[in-house]
Amino acid sequence: MNKLRQPAIYSIDQITFLVDIEKQVLRQTNDPGNEISFINQMTDMGDHYMLAWDPAAKNAGFDREKVEPVIVPQLTVLDPEGMSEKYRVPVDQLEGKSDFEVIVDQEALTLREKGVLPRINIAGEAFIIDLRLRELRHAANFHPVISLKSLELTGDGWHYEAYYHPVMKQVVEIDPKLLEFPEGVVKIKLPNEIGLDPVATAIKYGMNERELLRRYPIQKELKAEIIPLSETNIPAMIRRNREALREEHRENMQRTKPRIRPKF
Repeated sequence: MNKLRQPAIYSIDQITFLVDIEKQVLRQTNDPGNEISFINQMTDMGDHYMLAWDPAAKNAGFDREKVEPVIVPQLTVLDPEGMSEKYRVPVDQLEGKSDFEVIVDQEALTLREKGVLPRINIAGEAFIIDLRLRELRHAANFHPVISLKSLELTGDGWHYEAYYHPVMKQVVEIDPKLLEFPEGVVKIKLPNEIGLDPVATAIKYGMNERELLRRYPIQKELKAEIIPLSETNIPAMIRRNREALREEHRENMQRTKPRIRPKF
């Protein structure tokens, strides 16, 4: 977002809020910790939002005796320039569109709802993402198949990782006693279930599809990150294994070395 552009401000009961497109929240200007989420604290009515406003809390409320309904415009109205920059839609094409229509690619969503499974590019090969079967199938031949069970989640839980052989098109195991770089192997990193297929993820875990898509829209051109082994922990593993082998060799030499020299 252009830092020189004036931030969009919206007022409720003379309290000013910054319109945060990135997080999809209203943030109180003089109390940044006070945020109101467009996704889970307002009701999206398509052309506006309904907010159960609690004047005392200066936030959304639940007590019917304390709250009053407040109409909040769509983000496309509150900050058209910010929405245009974020989602690469010309400002003049935002008119009449809801936030959901702008944030979520409607063509991709229509195809997905018709049962067309998403795809991901892994080292130049297209794989069909099937979360129901928890597998990635080669798009051209439907074989080989990569099981999601063979991938490991990263520590933050947002990505899958694995060692991969592009020629074999298969995930491979790394020998813990490795002494040389395995030929042709790379490391791949791809999104977790939400990133791979948010629609299937919402169905699988009983989540609100629209809310999930607002946070994690469908990605039309998914591509696994290819990481050379030189940028992984493999070089350190090889060094440790080689040092351990050298140490073992020295110990063997010490054990086989004669303790008493023969006299001639």
